[in-house]
Amino acid sequence: MSDTSRYRQPQEVASRLEVSPSTLRRWSDEFSEFLSPEASSSEGKQHRRYSDEDMATLITVKGLMAEGLTYEQVRQRLSELHVSKPDGPGSIVAADAALPLAPAMTFLADTLHNVADSQQAVLNSQAANRELLGVVLQDNFNLKEENTRLRERMLELERQITQLRRDEEARREALRAELEARMQDVQRMVTLQSRSGCLAGLFGGGRSR
Repeated sequence: MSDTSRYRQPQEVASRLEVSPSTLRRWSDEFSEFLSPEASSSEGKQHRRYSDEDMATLITVKGLMAEGLTYEQVRQRLSELHVSKPDGPGSIVAADAALPLAPAMTFLADTLHNVADSQQAVLNSQAANRELLGVVLQDNFNLKEENTRLRERMLELERQITQLRRDEEARREALRAELEARMQDVQRMVTLQSRSGCLAGLFGGGRSR
């Protein structure tokens, strides 16, 4: 293992793999032969640490498990992909030749994790936008209802004003008619008084002669 490997804590590895800590511990125990000694809880170690190579191996494990392979099948595939002993029988490629792939796979894992975070942020933003849109639609609906109520109130006020105008016009007409009737009565009284005066003068003048 390279001395420049950066060790990761189990919480960080589990988060990047998007698995639970218990799943990470089980994978670390099941496939300990393909991981670094620091990733194993054996030899009295209580805290695990994972190198870039361990991260790459665990990414491979996750992909194989996602395909529905059993632990034994995953172990067989790892044996084909990772050669723990370069000078062992049946070796296809030396272990040192596989090491340069680890940083690339780690970078890929980081990139995928960042993409997943970005997608989650987009989903959260879309959810927030949907909630905001729901609030806007509800407010718009409430405004429409309020507008309808105001329009009905305005129509009712217009009807009331029209009825008041009609009532006022009717009262004015009644007063006008009453005034005209009284003026006619006054004119008749004046006419009668005038006639009475003329007759009195006529009859009075005849007696004086």
